[in-house]
Amino acid sequence: MQSGTSLKADSLQLDALEKECGLVSWDGSAVIRHYGSDALDLLHRLTTKELLSVGVGQAQRTVLTSAQGRVVDTFLVAHTAENELLLISDSSKPDRTVSAIDYYTIIEDAELEDDSESLIRFSLIGPTAGEVVHVMLGVDLDDRSTATMEHQGISVVVAVDNSRGVDWIDVVVDRERAGELSSALLATGATEIDETHFDHFRIASAIPGSNAEYGEHSNPIEAGLLSLIDFDKGCYVGQEVIARLDAYDKVQRNVRVLKSNEPIAVGTKLQSGTKPAGIITSSSSIETAEGGFLSLALVRKAFLNIGTQLGAESTSAVVG
Repeated sequence: MQSGTSLKADSLQLDALEKECGLVSWDGSAVIRHYGSDALDLLHRLTTKELLSVGVGQAQRTVLTSAQGRVVDTFLVAHTAENELLLISDSSKPDRTVSAIDYYTIIEDAELEDDSESLIRFSLIGPTAGEVVHVMLGVDLDDRSTATMEHQGISVVVAVDNSRGVDWIDVVVDRERAGELSSALLATGATEIDETHFDHFRIASAIPGSNAEYGEHSNPIEAGLLSLIDFDKGCYVGQEVIARLDAYDKVQRNVRVLKSNEPIAVGTKLQSGTKPAGIITSSSSIETAEGGFLSLALVRKAFLNIGTQLGAESTSAVVG
């Protein structure tokens, strides 16, 4: 089963993401404010990363898992001011995240506010993203930093996300001023990236996506989020399950980039002979320079080696 008509790549967009700075607009990204003197401590106790050391002006991405060790959400925790956090997520379902955190908020001084409708998120991706922010906002961002700035009367939150293996800065602004900010970023040197080319870049870079590689169908280890787990931080929701998976090597799948001669639809099951080998979780319809197509899949452990050929309904794919 194919995923649709194949497309030729726009080299300008891909070059910007790989060599300069691409601007990605998120229409459905969850942006949640978390207030209160106990907010950071609460997230530290609920999620996979050590967060107590994330001071004002710093940011850290973390994973919120269920009691069964499945991924509820991942989000960047931007410590924007004393007792004020901004949670920036790839998910388009903020209610799920708010509900999960609120469930464990009992006597803590912590309050959640879903601002996904009033705020919009952009991501600056690429080696010159920091230069664009510096030229436009006059601020130098180092690893794991966040800042709230003013640009021509527009309040802008910028936060560095160092968790994805590429240069990545999130920018959050009032939705009513989004057009002005976007135009300013493009005028400063960013290149606008459409959803199709961003997905292709994400797949080629093996960056796990929300409700694709990770979600309630997967645990964070198999979903490529291992770097977001601090195994020595102590308890969090789902910690015992995830610790057992790691300690006893019980993780059955891992995320891999696959190469094929045709686009493969998301949800296509993979086989090796008659044996189930995995499932396609993300797929690009953009043809690569070599003439093939890329996808991401959760692949079973026995078939993870580079060069392994897998059947995918009417076509085949090779583990990259």
